[in-house]
Amino acid sequence: MPDINIGQQGLLRSTPKITRINGDDVMALVYRNMGNNHAYPFVWAEQVTMSGTEELLLASGTKFHGMHAADYCKVVATPAGAPTGSIYVDSDTSAKTVKIKSTASESNLPITVMVMVGVSPDVESIACRGNTGAAQSLP
Repeated sequence: MPDINIGQQGLLRSTPKITRINGDDVMALVYRNMGNNHAYPFVWAEQVTMSGTEELLLASGTKFHGMHAADYCKVVATPAGAPTGSIYVDSDTSAKTVKIKSTASESNLPITVMVMVGVSPDVESIACRGNTGAAQSLP
């Protein structure tokens, strides 16, 4: 077995494939620790309050990893209780804004907002080899 660890010697250094993932002790935030004092948030939640049919600007021109939040983030808005109208997220990719809009008539309606950074995944292509017995389909 002379070739063990050969990728970590000389000019053939392997590139790390694992990123350290941290959760904050106080904030509802999960972030990627990239080293060298760089941290990138990729999942976080917050609670906002809306009244009536107002609009709440969540992001305007915000970028993550060089991509605009309106193009790159998935936002879920969940109202507390059952409002009379609907609560929805409007991502305007041309204006680069993300807004939460409401057609409900309630005042001071608490809404939990969760933001996930990244494009939509292809869940079927993710290999799972846990205790479920699932295995990756190889050609």
